[in-house]
Amino acid sequence: MHRATPSRLACLFLFVLTLGGCEPRQHLVEQHLLEFGTIIEITMITGDLNHAEHLLTEIEHRLSIHREQWHAWEDSDLTRFNAALSRNSKARVPSSLASLLRLSRDYYDASRGLFNPALGKLVAAYGFHGREADMNVVAAIRRDIPGMHDLDIDSEIAVSSNPHLQIDLGGIAKGYAVGLISRYLDDNGIDDYIINAGGDMAIAGNRFGRPWRIGIRNPFAPGVVASLEIVGKHNLFTSGNYERQYRRGKNRAHHIIDPRSGEPATGQSSATVLSNDPVRADVAATAMMINGFQGHRALAKSLHIEDYIVIGESRQIVVSRALADKIKIAVSWPTTIIY
Repeated sequence: MHRATPSRLACLFLFVLTLGGCEPRQHLVEQHLLEFGTIIEITMITGDLNHAEHLLTEIEHRLSIHREQWHAWEDSDLTRFNAALSRNSKARVPSSLASLLRLSRDYYDASRGLFNPALGKLVAAYGFHGREADMNVVAAIRRDIPGMHDLDIDSEIAVSSNPHLQIDLGGIAKGYAVGLISRYLDDNGIDDYIINAGGDMAIAGNRFGRPWRIGIRNPFAPGVVASLEIVGKHNLFTSGNYERQYRRGKNRAHHIIDPRSGEPATGQSSATVLSNDPVRADVAATAMMINGFQGHRALAKSLHIEDYIVIGESRQIVVSRALADKIKIAVSWPTTIIY
């Protein structure tokens, strides 16, 4: 983990002065943090380096607290909650999880079950929690795939009706955390920033008077498939089959599990969503990655999403009309616009 030290800030200060030389002087400040299994890069423009240093230190502290609350396999409030469910089929819901569990249930329903945080035990059995895959456990879970409908929460007590249910908040926690950081920067007078959590971004304001230009990653090769200029405040989240993988024989399989089959989703290579809500963008990107090339319009409507682009495994593009008007496509792949 690299913290923004005074010497690092001074280096960036000189860099910006050379490029801009604006009055009052504004500085481009960057910080890289390792949290939630990814690099979180925070870029902000400010006239006060000491203020920026204070904000970044506080953000790092808050993220470390959330890691201790939400981590899916290291000791955390979540792992203790899951352990209690496994032992007794019921558990007290800690306050640190209550909001995320409520949102998870709501988005599970809105996505028609495609966003399913109840698959934590299956994700672990595939080997994504740092252990060897256990295909016998995978097979057992696939015979009775759990969903959020198997978790009944009444007041502060949760009761599970499926022994395979284990909560993994990986599909929503990043969006939730990005939203918390974004609000903290807003509340502390930072108008121009990017929070980039492994390619999932909250973007606000501008870069010295010009819009932030953001690229949508090419899932097959270095580079981008499209780019867009962000005007105002938005969140751009991507779910892709290139992010985390495990070996299956001679092949590799990715971590995005289709809850309908209990196997890694097929057909799509990535899905990107633009939204004013980072949690919605995070969830919707996952759901649209799993959905397949049919029914995008209905799913987007259910999730209240207008701007999205899906890239298929055969290098075809489906993009909503709303987003097509905003992006510049950089490849010559077959493209369908959804009206």
